[in-house]
Amino acid sequence: MSVAHPKGGAARFSNNFDFLRFVAVTAIIVTHAHSLTMGYPNMRLYDPFLLMGQAALAAFFVISGYLIPVSWESTASLPRFAWKRFLRIVPPLIPAVFITLFVIGPLMTSLPPGEYYGALFSLEGILKVPFFENGSVLGLFQGNPVQFVNGSLWIIPVEIVMYGVVAVLGLTGLLRRRSAIIGLSAINVLLWMIWFDDPRMAKVRFTLYFLIGAYLSLHRQSITYRPLVAGILLMVLGLSVLTPYPLVAGVICIPYLVLYAAQIRIPLLNSFGRGGDFTYGMYIYHYPIQQALIQASGNTLTLPALCGLSLLLVFPLAFLSWHTIEKWALAAKNLNSMDLRRIFRLPQTVTGPETARK
Repeated sequence: MSVAHPKGGAARFSNNFDFLRFVAVTAIIVTHAHSLTMGYPNMRLYDPFLLMGQAALAAFFVISGYLIPVSWESTASLPRFAWKRFLRIVPPLIPAVFITLFVIGPLMTSLPPGEYYGALFSLEGILKVPFFENGSVLGLFQGNPVQFVNGSLWIIPVEIVMYGVVAVLGLTGLLRRRSAIIGLSAINVLLWMIWFDDPRMAKVRFTLYFLIGAYLSLHRQSITYRPLVAGILLMVLGLSVLTPYPLVAGVICIPYLVLYAAQIRIPLLNSFGRGGDFTYGMYIYHYPIQQALIQASGNTLTLPALCGLSLLLVFPLAFLSWHTIEKWALAAKNLNSMDLRRIFRLPQTVTGPETARK
């Protein structure tokens, strides 16, 4: 069975992408709760929590890689494609950064208020916004096992780069050529092999997940997802944790497993996102909130307590983000110039005799 075509409207609720994203972001929240209390240097390379979080992040990139080419196909216009991607990423991110810097920051900083705002508006402080990591310049979380303010935001520029790759391939007519995606994937594999032992640079493999998802999307009419194949790949993925190569197994197995899970017809899961898609809000808010909880408690919270409190505080913010910002931003993605003129009550442009008579 082929994966359902991931368009909006009723077709959106014929697949499980919303549910899978929610499961993935919840797994990432649990992973970060564990890693932020332990400290990254104190974690084993193949720590089970770390592998779970990486698998969840891989699922996000597979889903994004699968859906973004469809978005390009529905527009085939660079300005409109960029407008859609802007509306999905930027409007919710602005208040998240604002809350982090102007609510959480002043409450958690070790600096006096004047010094905090001076550091925030210094050149060094501005350059670290919004994709800041170490919070030392702002006096944030310096007593925590990890000093990052919102380290999870590193994926946003990576996503934007991959959107650009899709747009360039689309504009040049290469998006539909099998060799283009395969060639980019081969280059990605070579870079990953070079950086395999470097935990930060080895993150290049997540763009490989995006490219694989894009390839499977572009050939979705000719690819079927079978329970037997999914079962074998799941077994291979599980056994790989006993070897030195679970990350390699992940690249091989996770894309197929994610898209297989996306097309299973279970009404409860198919309609999971009818109340809203809160995953982006959960992702961009959870890291600084967990850091604040760790600092406020002196890192004494148990993992279940930290996870529970994180979700308790993050979900209302994600709910508000969806209903006050994201939903309305996405509703504007198909507006044209005439719509914008009506909204802002601008005069209509006279383009010919018929328009002039009207």
